[in-house]
Amino acid sequence: MDTAQQIENTKAQLREVGFDEDRLNQLLDLAAEEAIDIAMEDLAETASDEVLEQLASGSKDEITTPEQAVERINKVFESAYGPNAEQKKLELILAYLQETLEQTKQAKDLLQRYQAGDPTAVAQVKAQEGNPDTQEILKKM
Repeated sequence: MDTAQQIENTKAQLREVGFDEDRLNQLLDLAAEEAIDIAMEDLAETASDEVLEQLASGSKDEITTPEQAVERINKVFESAYGPNAEQKKLELILAYLQETLEQTKQAKDLLQRYQAGDPTAVAQVKAQEGNPDTQEILKKM
């Protein structure tokens, strides 16, 4: 199964666990941002100063259309991964989606066990009550 098909399968699984199209689109945006961040980190570690300067000089121009944004992103991936750029981009997005799916399943499982009164689940939830990150997540939910 190719990576694009795996992404579609993972998206279908995310829908099954409760993601609507709006949330799924937001998740895909986050996955793309994460992929870009990873590509930039990889590029910073491996690219020559000349390549970095070329990218930096090109990034001074204002982006006014979605096509320009896609073109700039593609340049980053091509500089970082060469002929494997598109495949690497898909792999990074897939990894993000799969990680989100796994975390969602774990959270749903914890919630079900908590609601059933499982002492381990209750203890896990109680331990996170004072955690500011947990409070922020609850506000967003």
